[in-house]
Amino acid sequence: MIEKNHVDLRYKGTPGETVTVTVTARDTVQMVAFKIDEGASQPLPAGQSIQLQLHPGANVLQMTFDSTPPGGVYTVIVKTVTNETNNQCVQTFTHIDSIIIAFFRFFA
Repeated sequence: MIEKNHVDLRYKGTPGETVTVTVTARDTVQMVAFKIDEGASQPLPAGQSIQLQLHPGANVLQMTFDSTPPGGVYTVIVKTVTNETNNQCVQTFTHIDSIIIAFFRFFA
């Protein structure tokens, strides 16, 4: 898979490819929920990762981050991204005062 646009969280892969997404929380209790495409929202406990297998077309991973206390920082790592250092794309989200919703888009 390759990263197409870092700011827009867009990636290009192949059908059947497995994507692994990990989240690390700093200065907060991890409060993350995710859903894939139009599936049900699920919590992401600390230490667990998300794996999704790409289907043809658009694959959307929606992630919601909250923080107690406010100001927590979340680091999200998408693997395996061949055009990035260490084959991973690193995104950082800093909670300020309201929840953060991020949409990662994978096209296959």
